Amino acid sequence: MKVIIYIGHHKVGSTALQAYLSQNWRKLAKAGILYPAVETRGFANNLKKSLGAGDKLAANHVNVREPHSALAYRMISDVSDRKIPPQFQALPGTSQMFHAINNQADILQPDTLVLCSEAFANFGQVDPNAISRLANNLPKATKEIQIYCALRRPDDYMISWHGQRLKVGEKPAPLMGDGVKQYQETIHFNYRLVVEAWHERMPKAQLTLRNYSDILATGGSIEDFIAQTGLSVPDNMVTPGRANPSLPRSAFAIMRRANEELSRPAAHALSVYLQRHGDDLSPVRNSDVEMFGAPQRLQVAEAFAPVHAYLSALTGKESFFPDSDQMQICRPVPEEEATRQLLISLDPEAMPTPELRNYIRTLQNSF
Repeated sequence: MKVIIYIGHHKVGSTALQAYLSQNWRKLAKAGILYPAVETRGFANNLKKSLGAGDKLAANHVNVREPHSALAYRMISDVSDRKIPPQFQALPGTSQMFHAINNQADILQPDTLVLCSEAFANFGQVDPNAISRLANNLPKATKEIQIYCALRRPDDYMISWHGQRLKVGEKPAPLMGDGVKQYQETIHFNYRLVVEAWHERMPKAQLTLRNYSDILATGGSIEDFIAQTGLSVPDNMVTPGRANPSLPRSAFAIMRRANEELSRPAAHALSVYLQRHGDDLSPVRNSDVEMFGAPQRLQVAEAFAPVHAYLSALTGKESFFPDSDQMQICRPVPEEEATRQLLISLDPEAMPTPELRNYIRTLQNSF
């Protein structure tokens, strides 16, 4: 049996891939590809599909769609003070999850077992022993291991991850000024922390590192994962919709203030509205918004150079990110101006609640 471990990174299409694997669970299982559940909700969902609901049954609950994120976060909580995200509910212990995966592998005898979570990217920084623990608990029938990791050029990645944090209600400092420093010593900038421990703890595994721009050129996270792992998937698979919509960059400053000034439910409602409508309402394209400033871009490029050299040497490429010089080039519209233009375009009357209508009027007056 071959085991494929997708270790992320974040913001590279992992949610879409997980939705694809969970929604097509029955077809994949019949084809010898197992995306194993780890707790009772996942088992019940897969049983319902097997009894006739089929793969049209969407995996709406995060425990079902992202079972191995549940496993990864449980493992992280075992060795650190990091808490399991609240959306992962009623999880069993790590040992029970390993038993669940092994029992499914023993009974179903798949050709390929797929473990998929961007949260695995944290193991190298939190505790590399978690990688060894996972390796020691893979099914006994494992003959081959492939580790797949997608990496995004760090300036684009940090912007996307920053937006993700704002989207879910966090309050990170702006990327302008010293804002980059909040990421420099983490997996969100130092990709060596993501990759190196997996390479060292599973030295016999095939390590596949992919540049996110190449993934997009292939067609997206699903298409690239299938191509790079050699999975032979059935025909007529269910294609999930957009799994993890983003805030437009022109909305970052708005959400930063909203997360500080509004109640959590009100800020969440505004975030959802801007995710759904912000791109259409913003006069400035995402790719034209400058989030860092020239001094910070130079700092990013210089700080990332040794990490980039490591990735290039590891993959045997002259340059893992061939367009790395673009990190130093500022985009044409400063974030503040993009925010101003979006605010002008917002109609307060279109907001979902009276509180948000008044709040948007206040922001418009303050800019």
